[in-house]
Amino acid sequence: MKTPASIVPGLAAPLLPREPVSLLIYRHLRQQIADGKIPPGTRLHEVDLAGAWQVSRTPVRDALRRLEVEGFLRPAGRRGFEVPVRSRADLEDLFDLQETLEGLTARRAAERASAAAVARLNELIKAHGAALQRRDLDGVLAAHEELHRAIAAASGNAFLAAVVDLVRAHLQPVRARVLRTRDRATGSFREMAKVTAAIRAHDPVRAEAAMREHLASVRAAFRAQWEQA
Repeated sequence: MKTPASIVPGLAAPLLPREPVSLLIYRHLRQQIADGKIPPGTRLHEVDLAGAWQVSRTPVRDALRRLEVEGFLRPAGRRGFEVPVRSRADLEDLFDLQETLEGLTARRAAERASAAAVARLNELIKAHGAALQRRDLDGVLAAHEELHRAIAAASGNAFLAAVVDLVRAHLQPVRARVLRTRDRATGSFREMAKVTAAIRAHDPVRAEAAMREHLASVRAAFRAQWEQA
């Protein structure tokens, strides 16, 4: 099964001389997989991608192998890869990791967040609420994702933030479906407002508990959707 060039549009435009081509390809593919634009079951071929983007096969190969190591792709035939179809058990395992890791980021953010970091969190929770009032679910999702990234950054632990980013990327398609319902978008805003308030108060116990409560609610919504599917 060949991969049409239309599956991965727009790569040529952002190429910059100082950025390794393999890194740009990796980022582009990972984002498209996380966004669901390259859906589970899609096969990607080194030769097809190199031809579509008019680059050598080496940076494409490097990018595909990195995505394989991170679990976004799996081998499928000669020089081919496939976006894996996640089982419910896979997703439950990812939710387990997310709850543990992001609970810790919230705790560390409450302990370590600078005044500038807290100001950024306040700005993002306001943007989250404003998008909700406008019924702008795309805006809600964007603000929500940025808020989680800002909390991870405020933790002061770059290693932890990197692992959180990886786990969240694997769960992004599920999270996007869940948050695009009005009730869950509203619930997530209220839950994240509690997390933000706890970090602002530099209360690590409350911050971790609030984050875990939020992620448990997202997980419950995922389970309900799965049962209805």
